[in-house]
Amino acid sequence: MLEGIKKHFHHYFSLIAIMGVGVTGFYLYRYDQFFQIGVITSLALSYISWGIIHHTIHKDISLSVILEYVAVSILGSIMIYILLFNSHL
Repeated sequence: MLEGIKKHFHHYFSLIAIMGVGVTGFYLYRYDQFFQIGVITSLALSYISWGIIHHTIHKDISLSVILEYVAVSILGSIMIYILLFNSHL
């Protein structure tokens, strides 16, 4: 596993950078709940796009892989939306 990460470091670095930008945007706009929703939605779509591009490059893309990225993005977004909306009650 570690060799795979070393071999494809630039792929994973871009994923970490995407997540870092998303977390930074979420924090910087902590006063604007609707902008945070936009940041989380953009982050989820970027994660899906990254996964599709990554697996297309490695020629192991399939419907199940795409659905897995979509499912993780939806579940993660829902968890953050719930936390975000419950914090203002």
